[in-house]
Amino acid sequence: MLKNPLVSFIVTSYNYEKYLLKTLESISTQTYKNFEIIIVDDSSSDNSVEIAQRFIQNNQDKRITLICNEQNIGQLGSMMKGLKNARGEFVSFIDSDDMLLPDYAKAHIKVHMVTSVAFTSSEIIEINENDEIITTYSVSSPHKSTHFELKNFEDLLKIDVEHPEFKLLNQKTAPFGGWFWSPNSSAMFRKSAIEMLINYTNIQNWKICPDKFLFNIANLIGGSAIIFEPLVAYRRHCENAGFTNSVCGNKRYNNDKTTAINIENNIKIRPETIRFIFENRKYFYKKFGKRNTAKFIIEILTSYFYVLKQCFK
Repeated sequence: MLKNPLVSFIVTSYNYEKYLLKTLESISTQTYKNFEIIIVDDSSSDNSVEIAQRFIQNNQDKRITLICNEQNIGQLGSMMKGLKNARGEFVSFIDSDDMLLPDYAKAHIKVHMVTSVAFTSSEIIEINENDEIITTYSVSSPHKSTHFELKNFEDLLKIDVEHPEFKLLNQKTAPFGGWFWSPNSSAMFRKSAIEMLINYTNIQNWKICPDKFLFNIANLIGGSAIIFEPLVAYRRHCENAGFTNSVCGNKRYNNDKTTAINIENNIKIRPETIRFIFENRKYFYKKFGKRNTAKFIIEILTSYFYVLKQCFK
């Protein structure tokens, strides 16, 4: 008998004791039931580990693994440690301050089943540190149209999980190094498209905003899809990078620190990715072939024209 694929939720946790339990509960109550949870604590100094242990104790009927880093290695390192232990064909990296809507996994899997993209990314809603909804029309998400249909309050978070609308992206519509998706927790990856990143050694280069690196490499390998339904509640609070993009109007605002991080990431992503491919060329040749490996590098190099175009704009 055919089986539904296993989904691995990798929760990266660092000093978010206030939010961690809510994140884990939002995963455990998914309407799609074939999943495992891998919690990777990055040497937290608060009660995050105790909260995770208590959650495991209270949910012994679920497949939950806790990994505790002996020292802080950053988010990308924790993500890759979780990926190395993941058994699922599909993987989602969940920030420990976000919350998933109940049909998150079901909607993602449905789109994956009718496409062959490397990953899917959904729209998001935004919430504050008290779980209050800031907006269901996030300027940090791509949207099918510029305005949503007005809904009754009880219908705001209802989605068409049976027939979610989506759009495919590739290197022409989403050139390497750009940003065309929602933040980290919005995505679900085919493990086969990103498992080579376990061999990536410069994890310290992406301690902050690793989704920039991860999403672009996955899109380079196998394209992506935007799901036009809000499937995750992205939390903005005073301790995360997203707080600097607080909703002050119909525009994203960054403070100087976040702007500096974005510039640094934009500068290093291309040479860093080419270096990674070259150092692991035997793996790439075996998995993708020499011709496609060369094509990846060419796509990265030609994406500099995209940068120039954006500068002129």
